[in-house]
Amino acid sequence: MNMVSQHWDTARRAVEQRHQAESEREQNLADQASLWFKRIKEFRANADQVMVLQTPTDADRRFHRAYLAQVIAAGEELAILARLQEIAPNKEGITMEAVEAELELLYATLAGEHLLSVEQQQIILKNVFEHGAQSQA
Repeated sequence: MNMVSQHWDTARRAVEQRHQAESEREQNLADQASLWFKRIKEFRANADQVMVLQTPTDADRRFHRAYLAQVIAAGEELAILARLQEIAPNKEGITMEAVEAELELLYATLAGEHLLSVEQQQIILKNVFEHGAQSQA
């Protein structure tokens, strides 16, 4: 088990109390991680339908941002708990490294979809597709 700084002891206790209070959280950590990854898969499928395959409305963008923030928050909580107790070996092969990597992708999605201006997004897409079209790979 990793040691947590005493400065974060209050935060650790709050997370553990919240963990105990929610009914789905009564599963072991590996089951929680599996459920979190399932939610992310569903989130991405829905996001593709609304945010990619059609022009999202302002309400769609707000829902996407709110749901994404919730998924990130749940992942951060999972990461905190995984530092306090190891994720047991599981059939899905979910590790702490997988949780951390997925969190990075979710933060990148948040930044790309909601923190960059439309102009910044267009410049990035233009650069990616212009470069990609010239690629001989």
